[in-house]
Amino acid sequence: MGIAPPEIARVIGISRQAVHRAFDKALRRQTEDALDAWHRTELGGLAMEATNIWRLMDLPENKNDWRAQAALEDRLMRIHIRRAKLLGLDAPTKLDVSGIYRIGTDELSEERRETERAWQSLPIEERARIYDAFDAARIRLNAPIETIAAVTR
Repeated sequence: MGIAPPEIARVIGISRQAVHRAFDKALRRQTEDALDAWHRTELGGLAMEATNIWRLMDLPENKNDWRAQAALEDRLMRIHIRRAKLLGLDAPTKLDVSGIYRIGTDELSEERRETERAWQSLPIEERARIYDAFDAARIRLNAPIETIAAVTR
């Protein structure tokens, strides 16, 4: 039976939140240590299994049997995949696209926030008129430049 966090906090002289933080930190540390030990055990077991498969591949009756060789190679590949998963080598990488699209409240400058607030305060008809004006300007900028060329001999 455990002691309640408020009682621990009173006896030690710290806040109840500090007791919870310390408990969570200790639990996380213990969990990470146990997980690391489990990973080492699993990796050791995979290494032993791979060694045994290599021994089986070298047996005279298996050396000349292509089916046995293929089955043993398949087992080695599965060990390789399992090892990669344990080591986190197959984990997807996180791609942060917020910088690409310039979104997120943290990246916005104060001036941009003010501009956004001003835009939101405009009536919808005014926003549509401004949008159409910018769209027409964008079309003019992307229009091909007309040139007149004379070919002479």
